[in-house]
Amino acid sequence: MSGVVPAGVIPVRVVRTAKGFELQRNGRPYFVKGAAGLQHYDQLRAAGANSVRLWSADYADDRLNEAQRQGLTVLLGLWMEHESKQFDYYDKKQVAQQKERIRQQVLRYRHHPALLAWDIGNEVDLPVASPQIFRSMNDLAQMIHTLDPYHPVTTTLTSNINTFTRFRQQCPDLDFISINSFGELPALAGRLKDSNWPGPYMVTEFGARGYWESPKRRWGAAAEQSSTEKAAFTKERYQQAVLGNPGVCIGSYVFYWGNKFEYTNTWYSLFAPTGEKTATVDVMQELWSNRKPANLAPQITDLSFAYYLLNKGHNLLPETEYLAEVTADDPENDSLRFVWTLTPDRTLAEFAKELPEPIKTGMHNTGGGRAVVRTPAKPGAYRLTVSVFDGKGSVATANVPFFVQKTE
Repeated sequence: MSGVVPAGVIPVRVVRTAKGFELQRNGRPYFVKGAAGLQHYDQLRAAGANSVRLWSADYADDRLNEAQRQGLTVLLGLWMEHESKQFDYYDKKQVAQQKERIRQQVLRYRHHPALLAWDIGNEVDLPVASPQIFRSMNDLAQMIHTLDPYHPVTTTLTSNINTFTRFRQQCPDLDFISINSFGELPALAGRLKDSNWPGPYMVTEFGARGYWESPKRRWGAAAEQSSTEKAAFTKERYQQAVLGNPGVCIGSYVFYWGNKFEYTNTWYSLFAPTGEKTATVDVMQELWSNRKPANLAPQITDLSFAYYLLNKGHNLLPETEYLAEVTADDPENDSLRFVWTLTPDRTLAEFAKELPEPIKTGMHNTGGGRAVVRTPAKPGAYRLTVSVFDGKGSVATANVPFFVQKTE
């Protein structure tokens, strides 16, 4: 990095110190306390975070500007196609077209004052990646460094140790490695060490246990943690894998800051569709800023539905009423409102891409965290979700998958 820094640019680099590696922004240590998402940047800053992660430059103009208004930096994704029947990394024409697209994006955003670093691709090693992908990735890194010597370059991979080894061998021009990891996050530092990775790492997605690594019902549906369980799960892993590896881990992004449908509407969403925050937001604020929010999210300790039957592994009968009950409390003793929703469910093999429409059924809330649910007439997989609102901007969620069948 030399010469006159362009107007507005705040230089960022990875530096090796006596204590290990650190990210420096404008010459000062900059430990990333961030979230991956597109919404609620004002609340992110208020919680004590300093950065956001974007997966693509397709929506970068608005989000970079909003991040700048909120005093946040941006890890900006440059989308790199996954290897597939539609994209072949041995096809020189396709690779050249992708490189030109990314070149134009770098030229467009390289002087933005909110830019922290470039992130080439997201999990391009999933499910597998040919050596040519990593050669192309390193070629892109070389190009980006030439166009923009003021911001480091990384890529986000899965936590596969074989990928780490290949990345280390074939991508020497990337400045650090970034990983998405959820349930296996505590093992990440050890896996990188076993692969002889010599540099720093960043965790670009972490949070609730992934649906692919969660307990499964016998028909294939994944069991989801309650929002209360997710908060404790996330806190433990952040303390172990992020804070617990100083000089190696240079920061992280919790997933997902906003509301999005991925397997269910609540699995990764740290906010309700109407904007209420969950307990994981409270936990991250305390970890980032060492202070708790003025209002904490409700806590769910238990959710039961057709308890005896589901506990014994039985199906439920169609068009039959069953009792649902959630045990919840609020740290400030706020009055709680319970909203029950019934939706069709999917197995991991079927993996729904869109939020299913709620089922209009004979369900009715009987008060006190109880509801009577009338099962649908159509056999199949379903999921009952409860959202517990405190009326002060916070929510707790939990759900239970079940299967409807005429007979056992």
